[in-house]
Amino acid sequence: MAKAPTLREQFTSTARRGHWLAGAAEKRYTQEVLPALLQSRTPKLLVWGEDDPFQTVDYAEHYAREIPETMLVRIKSAGHIPMETAPKAVAGALAEFFAAER
Repeated sequence: MAKAPTLREQFTSTARRGHWLAGAAEKRYTQEVLPALLQSRTPKLLVWGEDDPFQTVDYAEHYAREIPETMLVRIKSAGHIPMETAPKAVAGALAEFFAAER
């Protein structure tokens, strides 16, 4: 019997990567949560890769203007999945966001 992959293996496996990357590229998922985001007054962090070929950074700028309490962090040299191509920059943005006093 084959050993079940760990959670880390599931997300780092090149065989599985295409599946979740394809899902992440679907802008319809963003559109589904947009009504709730527009109503929310909770602080939000929007992390966006400047080199995203699927949803260009102008989408991020629009969302940051329209969604209340949204801070946009643009990640240089990162594409659609910035946490994969620039994990340290994303981690830094998250740390700064969560450390901020509100």
